Amino acid sequence: MPVTSRLCRVLLAVLLLGPCFGGAAHAREKLVATRFAVTSGHPAASAAGLSVLQQGGNVVDAAVTTSLTMGVAAPWGSGLGGKMVMLYRNGATGEVHCVEALNAAPRELDPDKFAALPREDRRHGFAAVCVPGLPAGLALAHGRWGSRDWDEVVQPAVELAERGIPFDQEMQPLFRHKVARLRHDPGAAGLYLSNGKAPGVGSSMQFPDLAATLREIAAEGVQAFYKGEIGKRIVEACRAGGSDLTQRDFATYEPRVPPPLTDSFGGYRVCTSPPPTTGGVTVLAALKTLEGVDWTKEDTHDIHSIEKLCGVLLEIYPRIDREIADVVDSVEMAKGLLAPESIRLIRRNALAIAEDAAARDKKSQPVPQPLEPTMDDESDASTSHLVVADSEGNVVCITQSLSFHFGASVVAPGTGVLLNNSMSNFNVTNRKSVNTLAPGKRPRSTVAPVIVEEEGHVKLALGIPGGQRIPSTTIQLLLDVLGSGQELPSALGRWRYHLRRPIYRGEPSNFIDFEEEAPDDLVGQLVTRGWRTEERQSDGSYFGGGNGVQYLPDGRLLAAADPRRTNDAAGK
Repeated sequence: MPVTSRLCRVLLAVLLLGPCFGGAAHAREKLVATRFAVTSGHPAASAAGLSVLQQGGNVVDAAVTTSLTMGVAAPWGSGLGGKMVMLYRNGATGEVHCVEALNAAPRELDPDKFAALPREDRRHGFAAVCVPGLPAGLALAHGRWGSRDWDEVVQPAVELAERGIPFDQEMQPLFRHKVARLRHDPGAAGLYLSNGKAPGVGSSMQFPDLAATLREIAAEGVQAFYKGEIGKRIVEACRAGGSDLTQRDFATYEPRVPPPLTDSFGGYRVCTSPPPTTGGVTVLAALKTLEGVDWTKEDTHDIHSIEKLCGVLLEIYPRIDREIADVVDSVEMAKGLLAPESIRLIRRNALAIAEDAAARDKKSQPVPQPLEPTMDDESDASTSHLVVADSEGNVVCITQSLSFHFGASVVAPGTGVLLNNSMSNFNVTNRKSVNTLAPGKRPRSTVAPVIVEEEGHVKLALGIPGGQRIPSTTIQLLLDVLGSGQELPSALGRWRYHLRRPIYRGEPSNFIDFEEEAPDDLVGQLVTRGWRTEERQSDGSYFGGGNGVQYLPDGRLLAAADPRRTNDAAGK
């Protein structure tokens, strides 16, 4: 990224939230802090969260502010109309808590009616909307662990929505390929387009309806969203667009507080989100399988390591697809996948794939059955991530999403709320799938926020957007940082690769995507060894751009923001 662009983004945050800096350091991709750090998907969101910390708020207060402000500043990836999964570590007790606020299907859903819709209508438009979970999840976390008044932590998002956000060059690729879809809805087009086109660089986007919605939520709490006029307007718009959502769906929505999913890796304790998210168990299973490798002597990006990781994922993916979703026994299934005998079997089969051309050829055979491509299998999947941490070991790690870039690409009139399209996360064609659609069910998600501890002290917190690329990228980052000893900014800056999950009839299962910086000779060697490959751009639209905070041995906090997308690190 050009230095001029980085400087512009820092100046942007100063202009938008000037008084909140108070002498704090603010950098584009990394900084070292002594008291607290915030990393998020946009400079304005990081600055807002940092301001809360400087004014005496705790990490949960700051995370609520950062989350809501990010929904204003980076609307393509998350917001009030979407979902979130949060990990919170209490520095005093060492306990790690999870808040699961995934979106929920209508309780009066008619599965046959929804399945009969054209595929595009299941992916975009009001019929694709689930009950949003993010507002309720944030409110629950704040009520349990926050310290400042609710209206105080919401107010920065109100003010930012009123002032607006300048449109810059890094936003262009995130808008460009959704322009045609946004034109279909007058509300979305009015907010995010200018005369039917993406805004020009340097123009400003204001969100007066969203500011009013946030102001009402600040004054009345989230019941204004779920039980008041805001929810009523969303339901009316959705039902007019063919949805089965009702006001009862909104009024009865509750986030969950399940135990986090945890396991060990190389002396570290890795905590992540449990089912119905699939990303966490995928990450843990891969780490356990690769635990015996001396990563100080291996490079995660050489041909042998790529084959090892992809071989492991070839073994894990089918079990995830069969076993993990919003069903009663998924947590036990996840624990079974992580059991020693299961890991030994995965390791044995994965090693054969990496070393035996015949085994690779067998795995490359086309998928025989017709599969329903769900959102997290699509290149269009989009998410945002944030981390807030302090020197006392208190950490919040949130992944939040609308599902696709710009979600369903619809805005409920008078609310300014861009809505999710999480109904597209369900498997519609296979009613025997654990992820089949059902009334009130929450579609599974690949999100995988991670907090890592070493000998009872927090070591690392990170998360990645990017649909089904979330687990594979998270694994690469953890192997680089925990296994090889790299610092997080270095790991975030490396080119990425991803083994696709096959989702279409006839699609091979040994397809690896590479960012364009991957060496041609390495990719060529993999092709000669039987793998199929495709090059992807490095603008963050496919692989996403995450962020995190690493605790250094001297106790300082290394805040790291991915150079992809509009991520930003702040701290003091």
